[in-house]
Amino acid sequence: MVPAHLVYVEWFSPLSTTRDTNHLMYKVSRLMQNGGRCASIIPVDSILSSVHLFPRFGQNGLQNSNSFTVTDNCHSFYVNPFSDRDSYQLFA
Repeated sequence: MVPAHLVYVEWFSPLSTTRDTNHLMYKVSRLMQNGGRCASIIPVDSILSSVHLFPRFGQNGLQNSNSFTVTDNCHSFYVNPFSDRDSYQLFA
């Protein structure tokens, strides 16, 4: 049966094995292949949940980024386990 609704998904690395000691968030990075982002189109009903990603700015921040471009310009992120109760229970 052909799915009724599809979604474009970009893939990230597995969660880091330890949380950052400053804010207790796990780091993830974009998965890349042949210089491009790893992505798929999947049935929307196969999504288990969403996560809140917080850009990992580094010491110099992301030059020339704004709220519309920061997710495109950033390679590494932190997964925010505090964004909702379900995420907190999943990652805590």
